[in-house]
Amino acid sequence: MEELTPRALVTGLLVGVLLNVANLYLGLTTGFWDSGQITASVLGFAVARALPGRGRFSALENNTIQVVAASVGSMPAAAGLLGAIPALALLGHQVRPLSIALWSLALGTLGVLLALLLAQRLIVEEKLPFPTGIATAEVISAMHTSGRGRASALLAAGAVAMIVAGLRDGFGILPAVLTLPALATYTLGLSVSPLMLGVGVVAGLNTGLSVLLGSLLAWAITAPALVRTGLVAEADYAHLSAWLTWPGVALLVSAAIVSLAQQADSFRGAARDLLSLRSRAQGPRWELFAALAAALLAVVVGRLEFGLSPLHTLAAIALSLVLGSVCARAAGQTDISPVSQAGQLTQVIYGALAPGNLVVNVAAGSVVAGDAAQVGVTLWSLKSGALLGASPRKQGVAALAGALAGGLISVPIYTLLVGAYGLASKRLPAPSALQWKAIAEVVAKGVGALPQGTRPAILAAALAGLVLALLGQTRLKRLVPSPLALGIGFLIPANYAATICLGSLLLALAVRLRPEWAERTAPVLGAGAIAGEAVMGFALALAVAAGF
Repeated sequence: MEELTPRALVTGLLVGVLLNVANLYLGLTTGFWDSGQITASVLGFAVARALPGRGRFSALENNTIQVVAASVGSMPAAAGLLGAIPALALLGHQVRPLSIALWSLALGTLGVLLALLLAQRLIVEEKLPFPTGIATAEVISAMHTSGRGRASALLAAGAVAMIVAGLRDGFGILPAVLTLPALATYTLGLSVSPLMLGVGVVAGLNTGLSVLLGSLLAWAITAPALVRTGLVAEADYAHLSAWLTWPGVALLVSAAIVSLAQQADSFRGAARDLLSLRSRAQGPRWELFAALAAALLAVVVGRLEFGLSPLHTLAAIALSLVLGSVCARAAGQTDISPVSQAGQLTQVIYGALAPGNLVVNVAAGSVVAGDAAQVGVTLWSLKSGALLGASPRKQGVAALAGALAGGLISVPIYTLLVGAYGLASKRLPAPSALQWKAIAEVVAKGVGALPQGTRPAILAAALAGLVLALLGQTRLKRLVPSPLALGIGFLIPANYAATICLGSLLLALAVRLRPEWAERTAPVLGAGAIAGEAVMGFALALAVAAGF
């Protein structure tokens, strides 16, 4: 069967741009992002069949589409545009667009190359499951035998989401939030957002309820108390969010500590994985030359833009090999890649290596988190290809092409979105960026960086996060709120959380009434809703930039 065809590459790039826009918009509004293999497979199936090409559109071409598209779509996370780069902006360091593009090219390339080197051991030799890769291969096989149902559902959900977002933001016909004036001060209400509904559908009931619980604790209970006691000077979103960020980040960090501790086996396995690379490194290999070029580019950009010494950048790259391998093994065994935790651990390490330097702290963390993000996404894609019989070499070419393209297009999309809607605003609360910023400030400045009255809340939240994360590993896990989702609830407006929860409740209802339909179609509908609103949001940002 045809595999690395022009039709597949073009379709993969087109779908990848859509995933890139969706992940930028989704990440800057909720802190979540999607690797996108299944969405790319479904949408690519619909698009590629309409494009000219030699012979019948094959399952291996469809696999190439998801490899390219997922690589393009994951670049906002790999480039740090969801966390590190906006955090630097909030800290007063504006990174030049050219530097972001070159930085993302270096990190994306290093991540893809590490994934290609690890694939032989993790996918071929140990046959780790990489569940997302298995699901992607099953979706591709099903579509090439049973038709277009999922593709039609995704496109329909996307079209409806675009219409709703356009009527809401473009023409003002629909309200942005259903609320009462007395509740609006504390962001309480229901957001009229297909994207938030889609997040709830994709994330599931536990996450939806946990996000809502976190938001109610933050905005319905804590925020009014802050205003009554005078701990916050003004009852507006900016001042309240600046205080609530700290207990929210404490929940996230404490859960991250537990998550990393639970990856002890992955750390041991990662050491064996890295030692096994020595045999693959013998002799002249194009991967090694490309890695050296990417590392050199990272050193140059790190020095000129972030003030990282060459030694600091090389140390961060070496650390990314270790933590990237940990994330790769975790993704293979559990389908969860602890990317954020790896970045936060690096921030703590660089708090000791470069004390007091906020920019170096965040930039070094972005090296590890960026590489780790791309490693996991690439391995999920490669697992699908292995099951379908795809060529590893051709998949590697496709993944690198996607990373290079994604690095170039992410910057203008990010610039337009932030310029149109503002950073750390109600529209783009940027929860991940707030987390990066908070950790950098505490590591660099100590407890003196904390706003008045936050210390007891931070201690309570950190303790709650540890307890909930530990309980989440017991038989009670289905009943225990997710500390990560609770933390996100503190960092986004409460009306976003309410709509996310509504989406998860609708999914639970569908599972109860029509379980087979829900398993097959509901995730596709959720992905379509996310992509549709994100595309409309980007289109409206273009209109704002053009002066309309």
